[in-house]
Amino acid sequence: MSISLKHLATTCLRKIGLQPIQARDLYDKSLLERELAAMHDHSIVSTASADGVMLHCNARFEEALGYAEADLIGKEISVIYAEVDYERFTEIRDTLAEGQSWSGEQRLKHKNGANVWVRTTIYPVMDDAGNHIKSISIRTDITDSKHVQSEKDMYRALHMMQDEIFLLGTKDLRYVYMNEAAMRRFDWSAQDFEGKTMMTAHQDFDRERFEAEVGPLLEGDVTEVRFNEDLDGETYENTVQLMRTADGKERFACIRHNVSERVALDKAKDEFTATVSHELRSPLTSIKGGIGLVLSGATGELTDKARNLLEIAHRNSERLVFIVNDMLELDKIAAGKMVFEMREHDAGKLFSEALMANESYLAQYGVKVVTKGLEDTHQIYCDPDRMLQVLNNLLSNAAKFSNRGGEVHAILDTSAEGVHITVQDFGVGIPKAAQATIFDRFTQAKNGEMERRGTGLGLSIVKAIVEHHHGTVELESQEGEGTTFRIFVPHSTPQGSTGLKRAS
Repeated sequence: MSISLKHLATTCLRKIGLQPIQARDLYDKSLLERELAAMHDHSIVSTASADGVMLHCNARFEEALGYAEADLIGKEISVIYAEVDYERFTEIRDTLAEGQSWSGEQRLKHKNGANVWVRTTIYPVMDDAGNHIKSISIRTDITDSKHVQSEKDMYRALHMMQDEIFLLGTKDLRYVYMNEAAMRRFDWSAQDFEGKTMMTAHQDFDRERFEAEVGPLLEGDVTEVRFNEDLDGETYENTVQLMRTADGKERFACIRHNVSERVALDKAKDEFTATVSHELRSPLTSIKGGIGLVLSGATGELTDKARNLLEIAHRNSERLVFIVNDMLELDKIAAGKMVFEMREHDAGKLFSEALMANESYLAQYGVKVVTKGLEDTHQIYCDPDRMLQVLNNLLSNAAKFSNRGGEVHAILDTSAEGVHITVQDFGVGIPKAAQATIFDRFTQAKNGEMERRGTGLGLSIVKAIVEHHHGTVELESQEGEGTTFRIFVPHSTPQGSTGLKRAS
């Protein structure tokens, strides 16, 4: 099948909605040139060889995709195909080789990496022998209409969700969109929220607090922030992300989820745990002390069988007391009742003290400690006892999960802002699925070795104490290769915290 230029021009003009200029009796070359010029003005036009190598593209092609003609001539035209549509290149080439034209929608790749949606018709040009010698592509940019449709589809899905969803302007906090759940709060229609802001919608809205919460989004430090707020006597969790529209405008995308029931359950659970812990500690301490006295020989000699049974009971009571004490520690921190004796202290001395305290425990697991930087001065503002608790937890954890005969690295380093503490083991590691919740209460990474398990509270305590020192805890782990905990603690008290003794 061969195609003439006049036929091609006429077909393409009709495709883009223009009527071709009619020649009366004889074919007029000047009219053809005018027809082709009209096509070039309205369409993205390119030609390629039979094997898909670019031969020519017009000015509209360069405008729509950002490439100069020189960038593409001699290259396979598939380089402008978006990856998701790359397989279509082979389909199109096979269709053209059979002398058939191809029509459909495509995603092409702009020079800047963005996707450009086009509606495409590609015509094969055949020689007299019926061989495919080249192709002519006529494309229309439909990106804007695709974006509009995509937004309509998104809004349709969001509109029916039970959580309150709304979009805000980042500068004026003006509502741009609200789903049905969000509008029901104010008994508004889609027209009612136009022009309204968070400040006019909520009389007690704390703009300063909201901007402080979302500040890290604007700074680019995080991709999402979460915070709770009380509205109409109920608690809601807000999840906020920063999004950019197709025309480059920034918006806060907010999801407000009612968590009142969850908060009430958590409170009841914490109160129950605290009550049980208090009720258990005294009798457990008494039981542990009584068994200890018997084991010490205070009641006379014991048979080997009796001693073995009592030693097991003593270890178990010891473990229960340890769990109860950890639970009470966390309860104190959560309730803001734990007192921190804050002062300047050398982290190197603290680390050395923690290593001495854990020396027998490390030896029990056959673990050798390699230190770096502990002999230098690393001044931090901390409660030494609480920070020692952090280091003890990390070192005992590293020992438990190391391979026998392995190493644990204890590293201290100082930057301009504060001190960096690293405890690294090369043992079993933490499964990836468990890493997101490893700092939660009673969480244990499953490693199949029960003797290595603890209370599941140690890392929760570590995180709570470090955060009350205005520090951070980071975890890096690979199953079978080991785990690294990195803690950062600032040199001195943050601005506004001048007391040497404070309740958390």
